Amino acid sequence: MKKIFSIICLTAAIASLSSCDSWLEVQSESQTTLDTFFQSESDCRAATAPLYNKVWFGFNNNFGFGFMDGRANNVFAPWSDYIYPYVNLTETTSTANLYSAWQSLFVIVTQSDYTLNNLDRAIDNGVSESVVNECKGECRFMRGLAYWYLAMSWGNVPIIEDPQTLIDNPICNTNPIEDVIAFAIKDMEFAAANLPEKGYNTGRVTRWSALGMLARFYNTAAAFVRGGNGKTGSLGKSADEYYALAREAARKVIQDSDRSLLPNYEDLFKVQFNNNSEVLFALQWVPNSDYGTTNFSDSYLALSSTVVGGRSAWGNATYGAGELVELFSERKDLIRLKATYFTEGCYYDYIRSDEGGYLVGVGTGSYDADGNFVMVSKDEYNDIRSWIKKGVVGSSEDTGGLATNQNSCLCNPLLRLADVMLHYCEACIGSGTSTTDALALEVYNSIRTRAGIGTVSEITVDGLWDERRCELALENVAWPDFVRRAYYQQDWVLNFMGKQNRNASYSYKYDTNTFEWNTNDDGSIAKVGSKEEETPSASRLLLPYPESELIKNQNLKADPVPYTFND
Repeated sequence: MKKIFSIICLTAAIASLSSCDSWLEVQSESQTTLDTFFQSESDCRAATAPLYNKVWFGFNNNFGFGFMDGRANNVFAPWSDYIYPYVNLTETTSTANLYSAWQSLFVIVTQSDYTLNNLDRAIDNGVSESVVNECKGECRFMRGLAYWYLAMSWGNVPIIEDPQTLIDNPICNTNPIEDVIAFAIKDMEFAAANLPEKGYNTGRVTRWSALGMLARFYNTAAAFVRGGNGKTGSLGKSADEYYALAREAARKVIQDSDRSLLPNYEDLFKVQFNNNSEVLFALQWVPNSDYGTTNFSDSYLALSSTVVGGRSAWGNATYGAGELVELFSERKDLIRLKATYFTEGCYYDYIRSDEGGYLVGVGTGSYDADGNFVMVSKDEYNDIRSWIKKGVVGSSEDTGGLATNQNSCLCNPLLRLADVMLHYCEACIGSGTSTTDALALEVYNSIRTRAGIGTVSEITVDGLWDERRCELALENVAWPDFVRRAYYQQDWVLNFMGKQNRNASYSYKYDTNTFEWNTNDDGSIAKVGSKEEETPSASRLLLPYPESELIKNQNLKADPVPYTFND
């Protein structure tokens, strides 16, 4: 682990900004020292800017959709070694991207820690305490979110507040998952108490961002305590008390903030709508910038270079999982299906708009007055499985010149208002099986209405499960939903996973809403690729520690040690 915590040096933690184009364009100042930095408010804002992009790169690059959605069976790619082990439940300590994701999340922690531990210098130089606390709130927001992801992925991990201690002694024990969740909550509570209601710049986190995350964290804590998992006492409230906290945090965002659902679901994932009214926190990627501050993921996802106007595209063998495509199809949930997956017969007038649009399975072109498709260029495939759409923004021309090779410039959201609304519904259900809470029904049905499906008069646990899967697919929360439910219904989750058709072959046509599983001669569902799958088990609800970390720190395998909280 020593390598992780020495990657970002203090110079990077206090990197300054270019004043010309964007607060996100970070430039290294090799001569900057603690004695000459933190002199002004702009120095403090500069110190927190890297927390919005570069430190998240390893997580966002392909681990997010590879694990967070691959494990939940929203994605399958039987020939991609950074996806199929997670889908097939066969990852090992050396699986591709396991280390880079671990590294990325701890880099976020380290960057946050270094900045937190030095921001008070600005007060000595005359910067107001409120500004310093806002910047601390940004740091603790990011650190809290990183620890929540670590808890959902690995469970017991080391909690680090002073990176220097780990650099001096990298052989350390983990802390229990209960303490990790509690630590994340404390960080986010501080952020909610100190962040402003309007960000310093567009894209910066606010009080509403933190309250929305708290709804997620409180529901996580409620599920954990509800399952009787608490041992250290750091999560000291009952499940009902945590559900009540989640309801109130979500209610404040829903009723008191200026945030609102974007009317058109597809617009959420267009560059032109970056940081829209629904987004509470998104990673902020920089146009025309260096590797590491770019949104590289659409290169992995886009089905062909035709779709992205000649930009890099390697996603022709990365598909939506048939099980989720089938769920969309059965629900007649076609608006969200179209925004999530490219399916044959689906037409996008805003993709390759310079050539009349894109019809999946055919190529570029447009419909004439008689409804006939007039082809400009052909891009035809033999199979009719559904490729990944969400996160793929089209060509440079489609994005006003923002998207360039290996950088979509999409500020991909990690928290939307819709997610908070659904967490409100979850908290209203609490330990029960359904809710008819008036506000819960109002927000739940507003999400369904936007999706073009019918309203309901009661929200059930299973209905909410399907709603979250369809609304939030490919947004880094699918697998955490499985983990959260497994805290109190592990057998249900494992049984659900066992019934999922992973790496299964199917065909789907959007224009006729026709879904079919492809079968073998004996009638069984055909699988793609030759990789073996494991039967879902409790051990597969968490990831193994990366091999390189186990070599450097054998204590990762030792029993976790309860964390001593400072506040």
